[in-house]
Amino acid sequence: MKKRILSIYLCMLLILPVFAITAVANEPPNTPTINGPTSGKPGVEHTFIFNTTDPNNDEVYYCVSWGCCGPGDFHTYGPYESGLEVQLSHAWNEQGNYLIQAYAKDINEAESDMATFEISIPRNKIVNAPFLQLLQSHPNMFSLLQKLLLRFGL
Repeated sequence: MKKRILSIYLCMLLILPVFAITAVANEPPNTPTINGPTSGKPGVEHTFIFNTTDPNNDEVYYCVSWGCCGPGDFHTYGPYESGLEVQLSHAWNEQGNYLIQAYAKDINEAESDMATFEISIPRNKIVNAPFLQLLQSHPNMFSLLQKLLLRFGL
């Protein structure tokens, strides 16, 4: 019996390393890319495409600051599959230049470097043209005005 236990013990010592689990170090995702419009209109949603890959093929979150809510104000979106293009939208109500910042974080909390993207939201141009409104409400007036200007050589 002792001989049998000893032989089982020796077999276990020889076989056990085959089943040993090797730990793989978790690597952070790559720095994400941000693509989208570089200018837009106030109050209109603008769509941006975020993309990254994770070396361990882990799912990833995107942590995004839209540049309008104060420093360090990041919104988290996800998780998404590694390598999947993700569309996220945002609207700015005020004119200005905004710096979008984003980093990726995998499901094991490893974080990528920061990516940046700038968008310009110019002010709304309000056309206050009563003269144009007058011409629109009286379409024949335009041709009359045109004839008068031609007659006097203006």
